[in-house]
Amino acid sequence: MRSTFRILFYINRNKTKKNGKAAVLCRITVDGRSAVIATGEECAPEAWQTKSGETGDRKINLRLQALRERIEASYTTLLRREGVVSVERLKLRLQGVNETPTMLLETSAEELRAVEACVGRSRSPGTYKKNCRSDSGLRDFVRSRGEMDIPIPALAPDFFEAYRFYLKRRGYAASTTNRYLHWLGRLIKRAVARGVIRFNPFEGVRYETAKYRPRFLQKHEVERLLAFPVRDEATELSRRMFLFSVFTGLAYADLRALKVSQIETDGAGRRYIRKARQKTREESLVPLHPIAERILSLYLKGDKTADRRIFPDASYDRLAHRLKAVGTACGLREPLTFHVGRHSFGTLTLEAGISMESIARMMGHASVTTTELYARITDQKISEDVDRLIARRRKAGEGGAAPGNRMGKSPEQGA
Repeated sequence: MRSTFRILFYINRNKTKKNGKAAVLCRITVDGRSAVIATGEECAPEAWQTKSGETGDRKINLRLQALRERIEASYTTLLRREGVVSVERLKLRLQGVNETPTMLLETSAEELRAVEACVGRSRSPGTYKKNCRSDSGLRDFVRSRGEMDIPIPALAPDFFEAYRFYLKRRGYAASTTNRYLHWLGRLIKRAVARGVIRFNPFEGVRYETAKYRPRFLQKHEVERLLAFPVRDEATELSRRMFLFSVFTGLAYADLRALKVSQIETDGAGRRYIRKARQKTREESLVPLHPIAERILSLYLKGDKTADRRIFPDASYDRLAHRLKAVGTACGLREPLTFHVGRHSFGTLTLEAGISMESIARMMGHASVTTTELYARITDQKISEDVDRLIARRRKAGEGGAAPGNRMGKSPEQGA
């Protein structure tokens, strides 16, 4: 339905200035809601023609007509671009407030502010931090070209390609490169939606090919980490939180937010965690493994207020740095991150014979399809191990080793 739109110029005859003249005002009405703006013009009350909304001064009338045309053009632009117009939005546009940016870095800054405003509601602090890095990467690239900013209408496909090669030259992984490129694509789609440009110049561009391989620990590596002695209290917190993730499948955001009230006990006396995942809002239901119980008991001493968070508050960057140091000291093949702990839970429970549906419920997956990834990981790991064994034996055969020696223990089997 088309909205109603009217413009009316008028004066308030009861409010005159010291010079005896009254200010000419403009009332804009959209769908029954009105807003008043000053025109900057004034005239004697007796010279104002109420019916036509004009004065006896031709120059003033020409300026009022120009303002009318500007208001109508702004209304038409907003209606075409956004599909609906509010009188508040139209007034802001006329006043030059919150104008749609047409420069690339200006648009990026605006988008970043919009994400920041949603942190704690629909966006996590981690998402905002990643977006900040994407914004910073784009700024560095634009400045490396000797420019302070670039008009969005001037962008062409070769800009995207140049940015992609710039990121590759800086040594970024394919996943990081793609994240930076997707931020650029997001800004362009926003510009198209707002009518800054008519079409996406990056339509059909090629992103980096990134083969996703979730990293996880094997059972003997988890045992090695369990047995590793740690004396520093802060480092021990990182290790315990990681192991808690390995035995519960909780992501870092859920670990940090875990509260005493989310630890429940069933009729048989078994304890479990019941909480909605912060990422998907899907409920996860995880029976507590004895090792997880042991870790939990260390942090449930004393204050058991329902709303109290279980793990102490600490900087993620410091926790992550200490966790990687522990992994290196243990001689683990995978750099440790909290998501490695979650992936380890998925693969270890699957290898233990737990059904896919139960694992999906414990991990809070919205679909079993996500959980099936761990089945593919396990099959792939078996295949890779067999391939390595065959290659090692073939190499031993080419080296002339005696048949009896080829049946000896492999390095993986130990001495």
